[in-house]
Amino acid sequence: MWPGGLIVVALLGVGQPVQARNADKAACSRGAGCVWDQTEFQGHRTQVPSAGCIDSRIRSAVNNSDEVLQFYMGGGCTGPVAATLQPGQDAPDIGAGSATRGCSRSAAEDCGEDEPSPIG
Repeated sequence: MWPGGLIVVALLGVGQPVQARNADKAACSRGAGCVWDQTEFQGHRTQVPSAGCIDSRIRSAVNNSDEVLQFYMGGGCTGPVAATLQPGQDAPDIGAGSATRGCSRSAAEDCGEDEPSPIG
């Protein structure tokens, strides 16, 4: 077999994961905040509720909502702030244990005591 053919096959294989990753990222509908349990928008996808907190192993996220998504290291939207995603932002590699939308754990509480670390 001609060695150049091996290079072409290898380069074609590199492009496929990017296409799959973009398709998985696009699966997050407009108006939603989505998190995945693996990096690069892979694995199980869950939506961040419009009110309250979601406990989940969060390894990547997309914010297609018009609200800020806040990520925390611990469960129950507690502990240090892991990151913040503004509307329209995404994070292919993040590590968090919970998330909330609109930067509020409840009507009486705000985003927490720690300053968020913006992504992007």
